[in-house]
Amino acid sequence: MKPPRVLIIEDEHALALALAAAVRQGGASSELAPTATQGRNLLESGRRFDAMVLDIGLPDENGLDFLASVDAGLRPPTVVVTAHGEIQNTIAARKLGVVDFLTKPLDFDEFQSSLRRLFEPRRPEPEPVEPAGEGAPFIGAAAAMRPVFQQIAHSCASDDPVLVRGETGTGKSHAAHLIQGHGVRQGPARVLPAGPATTTGELTGALQNASGGGLILEEVGLLAPDAQAELVRQIEAAAGEGLPRLIATTSEDLRARVSDGLFRSDLFYRLQVLEVRLPPLRERMDDLPALVSYFIGQLAPERSIGITDAALACLGNHDWPGNLRELRNAVSRALTVNAGAAAVDVPDLPPYLAGDRTSAGAGPSSRRLVEALDAWLDERLDPAEFPAYRDLAGALEAELIRRLLPRYDGKLARVAGALHANRTTLRKRLQGP
Repeated sequence: MKPPRVLIIEDEHALALALAAAVRQGGASSELAPTATQGRNLLESGRRFDAMVLDIGLPDENGLDFLASVDAGLRPPTVVVTAHGEIQNTIAARKLGVVDFLTKPLDFDEFQSSLRRLFEPRRPEPEPVEPAGEGAPFIGAAAAMRPVFQQIAHSCASDDPVLVRGETGTGKSHAAHLIQGHGVRQGPARVLPAGPATTTGELTGALQNASGGGLILEEVGLLAPDAQAELVRQIEAAAGEGLPRLIATTSEDLRARVSDGLFRSDLFYRLQVLEVRLPPLRERMDDLPALVSYFIGQLAPERSIGITDAALACLGNHDWPGNLRELRNAVSRALTVNAGAAAVDVPDLPPYLAGDRTSAGAGPSSRRLVEALDAWLDERLDPAEFPAYRDLAGALEAELIRRLLPRYDGKLARVAGALHANRTTLRKRLQGP
């Protein structure tokens, strides 16, 4: 039996060779193509390929456009790699039947796992219907957002109920509408803001009005017991016919509420067939500059305005208990106070953000951290030859990873898993600049 053959379409020569080595380690052979044109020629040449690894950022064509242009009969099971993990790319890839969507820098353990899935027989996926209009883009390329993109893409390709969970202000409603808008059923979703006062009649009416479409149950964890019982009864009575596609959101820990007897376990398991977990903003601070730029463009589209490094640093020092909603409000206030200047600066921010984070109002642990950081900088800042910022940041990050390792038995994989980080990236950071 011949080993599987993989077509690798990647223009970065070093990465292409590394991918080929990983394919070879997995017991398969490979053929390389640095452009979409060469990849198309190979697919149309009559050669058999059992799988394909495809970069989105090709020099002559967008990888997803290339994939869409290839005849479905010639399109092998595919894993996409990209430097930009954007939600729209993930959804588009999922619609094209892509098995996995991986972001650079590539975690080769994750790639090997994807490679094994590439050789498995594919089951046909239902074709999602394009929505009538696009909503706001789902901003995010931080490591914590990568599983979110996958979860949303899987939800878009399915008609099963979805539970979208996350803290207040993380964008649960936006995610729910995004899933419905790109989902299998056409039309916008009906929305029922659930709560303790929601009556069984309101619930029944919402289900009937959304029949054949989708129903978003916002904050479903707050439903009263009688409304929970009615929802279970309606789901069982419909037996899949006439029932809208249910997308529930919650900021509550439903498992804990089930344990406390406050939420029905049978309803929980009916709603949690698929799950999307939105991380709080404090877990995705790498996205802060992009989110701020997005909100500035959304709130002041007629103005060309930026933000200073000092103001961005102030925003980065905050824990954001209100998450994206709080950040949007802070940007809105800053744009109002800014009064036409070219960039948002520290004085434009809300007072609780613009204040001195190292003042007496800061906690003792924060003050100790600042004092230690000052001492560390004093040792490294030579007035005769200042180091590059990237070298300072790299040294500090390497030291942080070294201090974390003993807390996780010296295993980098455990650090990466616990902190939702990429192990390959941590290894590179540990080696320093």
